[in-house]
Amino acid sequence: MLNEQATGTVDEIGEQDHSVTSEYRIFGPPGTGKTTHIGRQIRRAVFRYDAESVLVTSFSRTAAAELAGRDLPISPSRIGTLHSFCYHALGEPVVAESCVDEWNRENPRLALTPARKQGKLDGEDGTVAEDAITAKDGDRLLQQLGQFRGLMIPQNGWPLVLCQFSEKWTRYKRARGLMDFTDLIDQCLHDVAVAPNAPKVIFADEAQDLNRMQLTLVRKWGERAQYFVLAGDDDQCIYSFAGASADAILYPDIPDDHKIILKQSFRVPRAVHQVADRLIHQVTRRQEKIYLARPAEGAVHRLSTGTYKSPEYFILKSAEEHLKQGKKVMFLAACSYMLQPVVAALRKRGIPFHNPYRKSNGFWNPLRIGKKNTSASRVLALLVNHPSFGEGQRPWTFGDLALWADCMVSQGILKSGAKEHLQQCDRVQAATVGRLEEIFETGALTSLMEASNGDYRALLNWWRRLMTADVRGRFQFPSDVAAAYGPRALVDPPQVVVGTIHSVKGAQADVVYLFPDLSQAADAQYQRSGEPRDSVTRVFYVGATRARETLYICQKESLVAFSV
Repeated sequence: MLNEQATGTVDEIGEQDHSVTSEYRIFGPPGTGKTTHIGRQIRRAVFRYDAESVLVTSFSRTAAAELAGRDLPISPSRIGTLHSFCYHALGEPVVAESCVDEWNRENPRLALTPARKQGKLDGEDGTVAEDAITAKDGDRLLQQLGQFRGLMIPQNGWPLVLCQFSEKWTRYKRARGLMDFTDLIDQCLHDVAVAPNAPKVIFADEAQDLNRMQLTLVRKWGERAQYFVLAGDDDQCIYSFAGASADAILYPDIPDDHKIILKQSFRVPRAVHQVADRLIHQVTRRQEKIYLARPAEGAVHRLSTGTYKSPEYFILKSAEEHLKQGKKVMFLAACSYMLQPVVAALRKRGIPFHNPYRKSNGFWNPLRIGKKNTSASRVLALLVNHPSFGEGQRPWTFGDLALWADCMVSQGILKSGAKEHLQQCDRVQAATVGRLEEIFETGALTSLMEASNGDYRALLNWWRRLMTADVRGRFQFPSDVAAAYGPRALVDPPQVVVGTIHSVKGAQADVVYLFPDLSQAADAQYQRSGEPRDSVTRVFYVGATRARETLYICQKESLVAFSV
């Protein structure tokens, strides 16, 4: 175990003796302001060299975007994920995981779920570990293949079934000129000697989440730079299923004056810190750190009732009290299927929720309004005309009408051909009363005007009452949210975040509900010693340290659970 305390300081990065190594490491425990310190170092590097001489990479686009949002003096094109830089360096090849239709036809027993290219390049798509129940056999094998390749384990050490899958997958890719996401890293490691635009300084944020192959590439490129910085926290290395390893960021060892530890948390209060500190000291291999709680007591509650399968009464009741106080609340579990009862209970109560760190996951983001044909967008299009809408209130356009009238029954409400007519109208043109007469039957228009002149709930109820039966269920939740919290609740970010622990790493909330249950695969790891058990412990350490004020440790559903 590493047990020496780092002696370097943030201001000395890039100034030390580089005869042994030009690598620096910033260890940033939860809430210690790592992103702020990296931003400061980036500005120093730009001042010393120039804006084009600095490259910043991160495990996910979310982390990269957070850095970019710090008004850094470099081009956005110099900030991105490692996969994204490799993708462009290799000439933007066709990505195999996004072209699996033919594979699935030829290999039905090894079918793969198509991946969004951009989601993968951004490091933000869901994982098999999060969706252990619904994952296909092919998905599991492809993830395992990426894990073994990422760990740089020689093929003679792979299981036979993985070797067979790899042989088929490689033939498929080569026959069609495809590259998978691991190939992007692998080929750059072998064929691209210098990072894009030959930077003098490289920063790798969230470095603990990079696997051995990825870190080897960063170090290869870093050796061609004046110096490079790995910023992260081995205690928050939770992507072991993707090949990430705490050892990869801890070793080889580097001089103490090249290591910087950020000690003071600005997030984690004393009560939560005590739980987290006990957990992380169970890990067998780690960089020892002085890590201080923020000067607030906070609270930890261990619930005697309320599991992930039965959250509705006790858990949701206490959460609603926190919401009334204006607190941000987060529900966390190790696997996504464990969150289904929470999502169902939130929907039943009409409580808005989201996961801004996994925006592509519609299950966690049912109020998305980016696309105009979503259910929330249609409810919003109906209510935007009402005086109580608040900021952004405006008259209906024909685009608005086309969205919400399309969901209504036609007979006795809409004039013949009205829906087709709306699709042909100028979508940005205001829908005056005179033009509404071209769309609605006289009685329906009268009732619409009466509803519009009343409370916004009257307008909402008028629309729901006239909705076709086949779509009514789709609009239940956004309608309930608008009815309970007002039209702006469809636009403003929800106070509730729902997600797996992996999906919210780097985030925080005032109040966190942590479900301790494990999947069968995670439990098998937990029952072993050493790194397998450590990897599970680190996941719940990360989950606990999302809490800024209060941590609720929920009751376990079965014996297959982590002991928080």
